[in-house]
Formats: sequence, C-alpha cells, structure tokens
Amino acid sequence: MSSYPIDVSHFHDTLLRLKGIVSVESSVENLEPIDGEMLSLSNYAHLPHGTLRRTGGGLENEVFLQFEFEIERSEEGLVALEFMAWFVRDQARGGKTVQLRPFALPPETPYGRQLGTTLRFHIDLFIDDVVDTLEPAFAKIREIDASLNLAVRLYQIPVKS
Repeated sequence: MSSYPIDVSHFHDTLLRLKGIVSVESSVENLEPIDGEMLSLSNYAHLPHGTLRRTGGGLENEVFLQFEFEIERSEEGLVALEFMAWFVRDQARGGKTVQLRPFALPPETPYGRQLGTTLRFHIDLFIDDVVDTLEPAFAKIREIDASLNLAVRLYQIPVKS
C-alpha cells in the first residue's frame, strides 16, 4: 500500500471548525495496484470495499483521498454529521466522485470490547488521470473546500469560536 504525504490543512481546518467534529485525519493512496483479493487483508480495511469490488480494484492512474472524522456524541455532533452527509451527497450530484461512509472496528478484540468507541466517518474522494503530480487531487480538494466554506456561511452552520 502506497501512502503519500498530502497538504490538506485548509480542508482539515474547515472540517474542524464545525461544532461537533472532534478530529480529522487524511491520507492519499495510489489505488491502481489494489485488486479485489487484497481487500480481505486488514491493511486495506479503511478502503471503500463496495466501490473497489465493483471495479475489481483500483483504476489506472487513480488516487484515493480519504478524510476520516470523528463526531462528538452530542446534538452538535449529529448536526455536523447530517450537514456533511448532505454536503458530500450534493458534491457527488454535482459530478465529484466523492462519498461519505461510516467506519468502525470489530466489536470485540483479544484486548476487550471496543463497541461504542471506534465509530468514524470517511469522506472518500477518487481522482483519476493522476500521472506525474498530485496537483489534480489538490485542485479538487481546493474546490471542495471552497464549496464547503460557502455552504457553512450560507446555511449558518454552527462553528467553533
């Protein structure tokens, strides 16, 4: 699995500004070498299995940007999640190859019960035609960040002071 460093500080900051979102992590990966058989391995648990199974794995010159966020267990957390669910769906309807999905770890491990402590949400963005530079991916993130900031202002979404 290849992971590359990515500067997504503006999008991170925008997500973290929303009341109810408590953490954000991101990664970018080359999906081209991923095939369906690899998806059963725990190293690939964070990937969008349903999407990759439909295509038999990653596509040629495709990178995958993922933003994992955690919400508070509160009304503010649910409001932030609902807003992000709408926003991501709206971006997809507008032509972006993006999705929002839940992610959790197994309920039990050899170290004890973890059910109720591992729920996170993934914003998955697929960028194709990435050949020599990650600039196409960065450009998409800048577009999405600008749209998110506009939506936060337009809909007066609660932000942290």
